[in-house]
Amino acid sequence: MELFELINTCGEIPETFSKAELNELIKHLDTLESNAYKVKNLLVEVRLHKMMVDFGQKDSDIYVVSYPKSGTTLMQMIIYQLTSDGDMNFNHIYDVSPWLRFAARKNLTVKCDAKRRIIKSHDDYDFLKDIRKGKFIFVIRDCFDALHSYFIHTIDYEGPVISWEEFWQMELPAWTTYISEWLINRNHLDILYVNYENLITRKKDEIEKIARFIEIDLDDILMDRVLDRTSFQFMKKNETKFGEQPDSYQVFNNFIRHGLIGEGRKSRSPKEEELFLKLSSDFLRSNEHTRRYYQ
Repeated sequence: MELFELINTCGEIPETFSKAELNELIKHLDTLESNAYKVKNLLVEVRLHKMMVDFGQKDSDIYVVSYPKSGTTLMQMIIYQLTSDGDMNFNHIYDVSPWLRFAARKNLTVKCDAKRRIIKSHDDYDFLKDIRKGKFIFVIRDCFDALHSYFIHTIDYEGPVISWEEFWQMELPAWTTYISEWLINRNHLDILYVNYENLITRKKDEIEKIARFIEIDLDDILMDRVLDRTSFQFMKKNETKFGEQPDSYQVFNNFIRHGLIGEGRKSRSPKEEELFLKLSSDFLRSNEHTRRYYQ
């Protein structure tokens, strides 16, 4: 059966069932659960693909890409301040720097009229490898810190549905593959790599480097504004403009936590360190952007 024909059969499913029919369907609950998950994912992917087609590509586009909790929001704000008048009169950062996959999941309409569109993504390299216009800024953070923050974020937004050990064993291989593919960059995308740690310890230098990459004239007045409005204090004060809007069970005031360096690494266990080193490669150990994490 062709894909569309298979999907179209869903229209033949009645909206209500008798108790006898429901009792019969209990026997097939696992199949129903599996297919519901697949259909939901397919729906998101189709929505996302349509959004990207409708959104199109421009030479002036700037893609902010990172593994989750690696400084994405900070980078979005840096670029927004560099490429605009810095007006904070928006409800949410996604109004000025859309995250298309989030919009596809929520079935939201995306509109961005800025001269320099800032597009957030946590997608794998393969998903964006065919982009031919625009520039990419890829943010890399020590995986121990990134995963520690990501785990807390997951607990805050989804509840304690997974243990730290399960989360670590699942996400560490994902982090390793994700970072490697973006660093290899086999399709030669125009990418500037930025280490999160440098954004924290030598922020002014990194802002200058970013401004040169996206071809922005940077004077002292603009630099002062960027530094001020991307400070932890400013972003924490305006936290509702950056995190996802919470449901009642979600913890919201941790989205901008404190952005410290070394928090996750200090609490790592020997088992975690062993797995980290086991999954490492000569490429990651020697690459100028990741070798610091293996020393």
